[in-house]
Amino acid sequence: MENILNQGFGLALFGMITVFSFLTLLIIATRLMSFLVSRLDKEQDLPLANTEPLQENHPPITVIMAAIAHYLSRRQS
Repeated sequence: MENILNQGFGLALFGMITVFSFLTLLIIATRLMSFLVSRLDKEQDLPLANTEPLQENHPPITVIMAAIAHYLSRRQS
C-alpha cells in the first residue's frame, strides 16, 4: 500500500512541476512578445485616428448615418 502512495505522490509532484514549468515559460514568452511589440510600436509613430474635432457643418448624426449606409452596402454585397 505504501508503494502505491509513493507512486501517487511522485506522479502528483511530477504533474505539478510540469504545469509550473509550462506556465513559467508561458509568462516569459508573453513578456518577451510584449517587449518586442512595444519596441516595434515605438518605431512606427503613425497616428491611429484623426484627432481633429468635427467641423460644425458636419454634425455627428451625418457621420453615423454614413457609417450605417456603408455597413449595409458592404453587408448586401
